[in-house]
Amino acid sequence: MGAFRAFAATSLVGLALVSTSCLSTASLAPSPVRAKLTVAPLLESLKRQVAERFAEDLEDAEPEDEALVVELAEVEGVDLSSSDTWGSLDGADADVAAAAEPPDAREGSDADDPEGTEIAPAEKAHEGDDVPLLASIARETWVFEAPKRKSRRIGYLRAGAVVKRSAKPQGFSGCKGGFYKIEPRGYVCLGKSATLDPSHPVVAATKTRARRDGLPYDYVMSRTPGPTLYARLPTEAEQNRAETDLAYFKKKLRSIERDPAFVQLPEPGEMPAELAGGAALPGLADAPPRNEQTLTIGQAGIRSGFALLSQFEHEGRRFGVTTDLAAIPLDRTRWVKPSVFQGARLADELTLPIAFVMKKHATDFDRDETSGKMATGAPLGFRQALGLTGNKARGYLETKDGSWVRADDVRVIEPMSRVPTWASGNRKWVDVSILEQSLVAYEGTKPVYVTLVSTGADGLGDPKETHSTIQGVFLIHTKHVTVTMDGDEAGDQFDLRDVPFVQYFTEGYALHAAYWHDDFGTPRSHGCVNLAPKDAAWLFNWTTPDVPADWHAALSLKHGTLVYTHP
Repeated sequence: MGAFRAFAATSLVGLALVSTSCLSTASLAPSPVRAKLTVAPLLESLKRQVAERFAEDLEDAEPEDEALVVELAEVEGVDLSSSDTWGSLDGADADVAAAAEPPDAREGSDADDPEGTEIAPAEKAHEGDDVPLLASIARETWVFEAPKRKSRRIGYLRAGAVVKRSAKPQGFSGCKGGFYKIEPRGYVCLGKSATLDPSHPVVAATKTRARRDGLPYDYVMSRTPGPTLYARLPTEAEQNRAETDLAYFKKKLRSIERDPAFVQLPEPGEMPAELAGGAALPGLADAPPRNEQTLTIGQAGIRSGFALLSQFEHEGRRFGVTTDLAAIPLDRTRWVKPSVFQGARLADELTLPIAFVMKKHATDFDRDETSGKMATGAPLGFRQALGLTGNKARGYLETKDGSWVRADDVRVIEPMSRVPTWASGNRKWVDVSILEQSLVAYEGTKPVYVTLVSTGADGLGDPKETHSTIQGVFLIHTKHVTVTMDGDEAGDQFDLRDVPFVQYFTEGYALHAAYWHDDFGTPRSHGCVNLAPKDAAWLFNWTTPDVPADWHAALSLKHGTLVYTHP
């Protein structure tokens, strides 16, 4: 249970650096064989989790473990009740069972409040035409369920977020500046990480907000050596002192730019006003302090990735400002060209089975009705999605437009062979097949979205010993618009800032976008489920818990979408 608790202390509290079970390694592709949906894997997963996570007393178990087991017991009809352990599970409701939150998210109980603490009457988040505002000036500004420090954390704001608030504090328990009610829900402590001044320098410097469609920001990956992180724009002399290899690197860069694979930078934008006249960028409230004399604030490591708020020219060199408010020289990086791949939304006219074209330069075929011979037709796009009729002929599959494709050229995602008990009503759930490298989003029994993914590089291996995706039934409990992932394993170091649309469902495993590769449909990750940016954005906006428009993350053990990972 130690590893699980270590994860809870990072993901559920929302620290920037998270488990390294997710990221990419070399591909080991298993054969895409359709796995039948049976109850057996769910029961085995349940038995394994109960055995591992409840080896100690129930008091030592994490609340989310209890919620997961109760959820599984409910949907599969497994009787786990006993008078001295669980109490009765008859008619158990997973939402009720999950009400107990992890200590890191809850941080105590109402009984711990200091004597005499007064809580102001609840107010609407804003009144009248003069709308009062609250802004985040830290990487994480926590939102609490109630106006007290020891209440449950339900999400956080990112620096630059500006939200409507109540006119007066609603309580002061554990917060000298008071807790303000914000829209659409929750309370924020007015302290180091928040301000009532929407014109605060940090707010102005981080006004570029994350997009919720495709990549949230523009991204770059570091070259070797990585870029120096500057607090202000350096003069030419300062650049040469800070980057001792700069003269050599500029010569090397000329050959790099001649490479056909080189991605040209987009047209430069305007220099941020905060950098004018040699001024330093303001520091985030939860970052090390800096001042006007501060020039450098770090050096990017191996395989670093950055999200940019802006990019511009300075003294003949292109610079970008990262979400951590550092200026980096972009010639030390590679501009990320996002994957154009996207799965398919499904409806009555287009539903499963769906075929994805998995061979480049594949074509469709026209079939002679009399002789049955196939004639080469139009070219097909790599990973193009095709609706199928279900008709087959000598190694060919018929598409809904009447053409045919070679079965060997495509990967077919079939309808579920057996309906799981949780697929009732319009309940949302996600099906991930490791062998097919596919993801299907369902509402009840209706598939609404299908795409290709990259799961763990080691296929069906033991996730404790290899880079494999964990199998079982889980609930999404934490969602970040972006979050940093890093790893220091020898020979596999990385530091990827602002990984997009991260949705944790158990331990260090998550659904998330990958901006550093375009191999979707092939196993490649450290264990997480990698999605193309557009797919990850769609899924993030569809699943629960909802992340309000101005927030950067949301946490909930009660209402998360179910995720089923299997062979």
